[in-house]
Amino acid sequence: MRACLWSKWTLLGSDRNVDRLFLFEQGLNKCRALLALHSDRPALMSIEKQIEFLIDLEKGLTSDESRLREITIGVLTVREVEPLDGEVAEVLYQVASEARHM
Repeated sequence: MRACLWSKWTLLGSDRNVDRLFLFEQGLNKCRALLALHSDRPALMSIEKQIEFLIDLEKGLTSDESRLREITIGVLTVREVEPLDGEVAEVLYQVASEARHM
């Protein structure tokens, strides 16, 4: 399944920023839906805040790129999200991958 999602999210050319923003927004929506079911999970709250930062950075609302090295979405997804929801985890892995390329 991961290969299918990756081909869906291959980002090329001038559409890269639009696709990246769409991916981040989808990741945020899925994270929030999971957080609604598991509100006691601090890791989900952390992922939510990190994706909000990525969206703000992508939209140009913040310019502090130094915070990119603090993104831990991938690690948190492995530990906390994958056991709860594999589909959400796949999207969050793509978000983490895109964040590494920023």
